[in-house]
Amino acid sequence: MSSSTQKYTSGLVFLGMRTFDIVTIGNRACATLDRLDEHVNGLAILSDDEVVARTENFELRIENKPDYLIPTLERPAAHFLALTLTRSDMGTPEDTQASLSIMAHVLRILHRALSPDFVEWTDPQILLSSADFQLATTLPDEDATKEEQPLEIAVAPSRVVPRRHVLPEIEETNLMLQARLSRGHRGERALRMVFLEDQPTAPEPQEDIREKTAPLRLSVWMMTITLGLFALPMAAALVVINLLRGENLRLTSQTAALTGTFITLQTFGTTAQAMTVVQGILG
Repeated sequence: MSSSTQKYTSGLVFLGMRTFDIVTIGNRACATLDRLDEHVNGLAILSDDEVVARTENFELRIENKPDYLIPTLERPAAHFLALTLTRSDMGTPEDTQASLSIMAHVLRILHRALSPDFVEWTDPQILLSSADFQLATTLPDEDATKEEQPLEIAVAPSRVVPRRHVLPEIEETNLMLQARLSRGHRGERALRMVFLEDQPTAPEPQEDIREKTAPLRLSVWMMTITLGLFALPMAAALVVINLLRGENLRLTSQTAALTGTFITLQTFGTTAQAMTVVQGILG
């Protein structure tokens, strides 16, 4: 039996100098995995800049890489908090989707707590601004006021010295901007699809026909019992409806009126004549 290993890498980009508490970051990641029903078997603190969380299905490594070179940025990032998810025996598209979803959720929690400048997503490889990432990972009905508590981070003055460069021509600038926007939109859509893929679909609300007050509900049951004295099958059907959907006085009254009408017609032997009249009205 052959086995394969799939590895996904993404991360948070910080342009200014920061000091991170890798233990707190690892605990945040483990709490997120627990909420996703991924039982964490162990959390290993390898150094002040590296932590590894292991579950039954994969390994999540978080590492702080200073002075990290990002190809799409004009200068090296002061810090790149890299998230690497390694999973073995990847054989189905569902496994790939689950890995990307886990990566997106962990990134989302750390993004809210650390407030990076950019987020690098893995599939496709794209660099998103902090605002674009937040937009892509926010649910439509989510309360924006529910924010994660920020982690304690010490901010130091940036050591990066801006480099002088020659501005490109207007036509070249426009082409570069259009290409970058196009890649950004595709990456944002891909990330949003991954993040929202496993969100449960809200069930369609059912119409509430139950009466609002106790006296009205009691009246429904009294009419149902009375109807049972004359037409037991109809009363039994109403009992089932009352138990499943709730007591509704209008439905019970209409059922009782129709039942009484047919009982009266049957008693006086005018059922056939009444049906003839109804057929004539209906054409």
